Amino acid sequence: MERLPLSDVVAYLFKLVFLGEGGVGKTSLVGRYVYDSFEGDYLATIGAAMHTKPVKVDDTLCKLVIWDIAGQDDFAQLRKAYYQNASGAFFVFDTNRPDTIERVDEWIDALYAVTGDIPLVCLENKVDLKSKIDRKILKKLQKKHGFTTIKTSAKEDTNVEEAFKEMTKEILQRSRSKKRAID
Repeated sequence: MERLPLSDVVAYLFKLVFLGEGGVGKTSLVGRYVYDSFEGDYLATIGAAMHTKPVKVDDTLCKLVIWDIAGQDDFAQLRKAYYQNASGAFFVFDTNRPDTIERVDEWIDALYAVTGDIPLVCLENKVDLKSKIDRKILKKLQKKHGFTTIKTSAKEDTNVEEAFKEMTKEILQRSRSKKRAID
């Protein structure tokens, strides 16, 4: 059995999950990040799809296991099983559809009921379109839940890589802190 050079050994494995209503662009964001592609036609995710991608943060090689979970209410019970052992989560809403941010409390509460406090980043997706989001409501939600919001566009590849890098750095920092506390 051939051994990988030490520099190619994955030091951390992180599970990421996506939350949000159907049609907000979760699958498009994952496709843009993992495969650097964008499919303009909307096809609803049925259940969940899993993707992996190695990513290097500083000198540490991490493997991301990214779960793209269906946003339709029919899959609410199924989602809880997919949240198990998640290291971090993205809540995605569509900047052109204010209704997609209305249930953020439900999404986050359901996530944290399974995972406890894990890193959460909010993605305001489809920023290539005109925003219809009330900024006061968004600020109130940011303050309430303590998340940062990154404006993304899977179509135009705006801030997608940056969102995943920020999430991975946050998870890595927490993982290292926990490890030091145990040692």
